[in-house]
Amino acid sequence: MDNAQPPVIPTPASRRLTLFLKIASIGVLILLLHIPLIMTQGVLRERRNYQQLAIEEIAGIWGRRQLVTGPVLAVPYAVKTQVVRSKVVNGRAVQVEETELAGQVAYFLPESLAVTGTVDPEVRHRGIYDAVVYSTKLGLTGWFQPDFAAAGIGAEQIYWEKARVLFGVSDLHGVRSVGPFKTADGRETAFESTDGTVESFLALAAKVAGAADKARLDFTLETVLQGSERLEIAPLGKMTTVTLSSPWPDPSFMGASLPVTRRVGAEGFSAAWESAHFSRGFPQAWTNRAVPDADMAKKIGTAAFGVRFAQPVDGYSMAERAQKYGVLFFVLVFAVFFLFEVTAAGLRIHPLQYAMVGAALALFFLGFLALSEFWTTGLAYGAAAAACTGLVAVYAWSFLQTGRRTLVIGGGLGATYGYLYFVLKSQDYALVAGTAALFAALALVMFCTRRINWYSLEMNTPVTVGADR
Repeated sequence: MDNAQPPVIPTPASRRLTLFLKIASIGVLILLLHIPLIMTQGVLRERRNYQQLAIEEIAGIWGRRQLVTGPVLAVPYAVKTQVVRSKVVNGRAVQVEETELAGQVAYFLPESLAVTGTVDPEVRHRGIYDAVVYSTKLGLTGWFQPDFAAAGIGAEQIYWEKARVLFGVSDLHGVRSVGPFKTADGRETAFESTDGTVESFLALAAKVAGAADKARLDFTLETVLQGSERLEIAPLGKMTTVTLSSPWPDPSFMGASLPVTRRVGAEGFSAAWESAHFSRGFPQAWTNRAVPDADMAKKIGTAAFGVRFAQPVDGYSMAERAQKYGVLFFVLVFAVFFLFEVTAAGLRIHPLQYAMVGAALALFFLGFLALSEFWTTGLAYGAAAAACTGLVAVYAWSFLQTGRRTLVIGGGLGATYGYLYFVLKSQDYALVAGTAALFAALALVMFCTRRINWYSLEMNTPVTVGADR
């Protein structure tokens, strides 16, 4: 007697449930694949911290960011003040008001300041990490014309013989040489450390002879500095002009003002700035009594401008941006697998096989990050993409049953990696390029599935295709 059970014929409801569970399992898998992506982001943050530590170590030895401030003419003067003192008169203690001279310092900025210089950057290495450092020689020319009355400073006595010229850089460790301060009559005086009154941002001082009220004082000054990452100039002149040139091909102009003229090419750059006093946010003259040094240092720093010696998009930056497209890779590849599965009779793809492919896709980002520390960005990206594409294609060939489907997966994934590289390199057009790619991918999926009758769709059976319209 034959006890064999008849085959179970799936009902339309069970077919729809099977299809829904398949789609739900793929969605859950994509969510779970966020875990390796998040772990890769943690590794990226850790490696960037190591990179920053290496850069800080190099900068601490060579010289950090440099902000050039000066020269500033400092003139001591005295003003009358009323003070109340206790005195004994006829055996009694009385309060007596007296007039005395109190010492103050007036600071005058140049009427004109011109800064010219060449900057020679280079890449220094600490282990596997790089840092951009530079050396520069700057020439400063201009003239002062101190006027106490025009500045609204009342002075009973001005000590012109104690006048000094102050000069500052943000990191004195990077100063190779400064000065001497030269005047038009041929006098030269060397710079020394200040006495601490304005050392917060003007740490060097030189005595100056020939300064007088309303008298023009022409000067020239040269300095050689070492620094890293960026060089900034404070616009202290009533009219300030700055001209910088360098063989560095990737400058990033920054600060309160952009160059009025610039030329950037593979051989380097040259740029010129112009700044007038009414656009900088601080006065042409002030006193240490009216304006605290810290406030003036902050205002001057805010008005500074210059150039940052940026490196082209490095591996870490590119890997960070690439990780944002990780979900897109999962969705596109899984969508192709799913369409193969529902449109090909007898083809079944296990969720574990989806997971293995997803793991290979996630491994691309870690591989790119690791290789970018030793190779150029393009080579590291290409090697990681080729390895991932080959791994996915070979593995997919084992269950897709035909070379044609495998070619679709491998070719599509390789093309996606290639287009993503174009998007990552095109920093200015990354958004529009990425959006166009998503639109094209969606349009392709819609075109390929336009004839599928989804109501009659059954897993592992031929698909009912609607008639052409």
